[in-house]
Amino acid sequence: MRTLSVSFAALAAALVVSAPAQALTITQYMSDQPLPLGQTMIEDFDNPIAAGFSFTQNQNAFVRSGALGLWSGVSAPPPGTTSNYETVRANGRATLAAITPLKRLTSFSFYLGSPDSYNTVKFYGDNGYQATLAGAAIWGANTGANGNQGWGRRVSYDFGAERIHTVEFLSSGNSFEFDSLAGATANMGTAVPEPSTWAMMILGFGTVGYLIRRRRVSAAIA
Repeated sequence: MRTLSVSFAALAAALVVSAPAQALTITQYMSDQPLPLGQTMIEDFDNPIAAGFSFTQNQNAFVRSGALGLWSGVSAPPPGTTSNYETVRANGRATLAAITPLKRLTSFSFYLGSPDSYNTVKFYGDNGYQATLAGAAIWGANTGANGNQGWGRRVSYDFGAERIHTVEFLSSGNSFEFDSLAGATANMGTAVPEPSTWAMMILGFGTVGYLIRRRRVSAAIA
């Protein structure tokens, strides 16, 4: 469990900025929890990932326990994190992907620790949408606590009308550390009926229509 305290005053003081030419809005929260309004946890590296999503990584990225503390030159747990978190080393890549259209993201957030100028986040969406944020642009500020191991923020992205299916985390140096990926989807729990379900529904409507028509004919004859 994380030891960060929830501060509603800190949430109220969240910094909201727009990322130029990226068609998204960035909101910076001073603590990991609670999650932004409307978002639910997708991947916290301690529990099974949310249904409809996948999380993959190459050989230069790995999950590590925050209880191990600082690994000098390699990985620093995001502030207050004693549970598992993700580390993307130099030439590393970690990818969160929606594996069903129902899980396209309208907003997304993650808890970022000790950010570095060589960290990069990429978003890919429907209709060819793509946005790349590097260094301070990730947390939506002109300046930042570059590499400061005491710096931790939840950074949230609102994509407006865009629908995001893939989020990539990359780094050209050691390292990119983050935790608790969360988001909101375009189809909040809405399910699309299977073909067999559609067939049964159509058959049911047809049967009801036939019975109503038959009742009307019988009434006319009587």
